[in-house]
Amino acid sequence: MKKIVSAIAILLSIGAAACGQPPNPLIGTWKAVPSPGATTVGYCASPIVFTSTTQTLTWPGQQPWPPEKVNYIAAQTSTYPTTVYVTGNTSANHQTYQFSSKNSMVLDDAGLCHYQRQ
Repeated sequence: MKKIVSAIAILLSIGAAACGQPPNPLIGTWKAVPSPGATTVGYCASPIVFTSTTQTLTWPGQQPWPPEKVNYIAAQTSTYPTTVYVTGNTSANHQTYQFSSKNSMVLDDAGLCHYQRQ
């Protein structure tokens, strides 16, 4: 009986790991690009660098900010369009990224900054 319970526990833990958080399409370096129909980029952080636990923003005319610890919430990433939410240390600090493809996204805020993967 112990062997059966152990086998079931192992199978459940493997299944839970396989069903965990989907791959994060944000990881990498992103550069701001003009929105469709525009010729210039608005006031957008660029580049933005995402790792599995941090984001680093560089605002126009400034040095890169120190990396900020973040959490990612990706509903699904196997099809596009999709959305990834980024939260900081508080729930008040969050951003929403809308992906039209794996290499193109928009920061869904007042600036509607468009980005391409580098």
